[in-house]
Amino acid sequence: MGVLALTRGETQMPEQSRIINKDEKGRPLAEDGYPMSGLATIAEVVSASSLSRSKVYQYLDSGLIPSVRFGRSRRVQWSTVREMFIAPA
Repeated sequence: MGVLALTRGETQMPEQSRIINKDEKGRPLAEDGYPMSGLATIAEVVSASSLSRSKVYQYLDSGLIPSVRFGRSRRVQWSTVREMFIAPA
């Protein structure tokens, strides 16, 4: 910690850094507890929405929920999850 030079009774509080919470994968979390960016797994989409796993897969197959494929795995942008399921109405 550095030394603060103060003159004539001035008091200065050190700047408090903003604490950013992160999830177990290291992604920064928004105030609602969900990641701000990155890719969501299908299980994460299910937990963020009120949909069942099979309904999420139906929406993925129909293109209603856009996704990215990695081999046999699918991921959904967290921005899409936020827009569709988390954003306040």
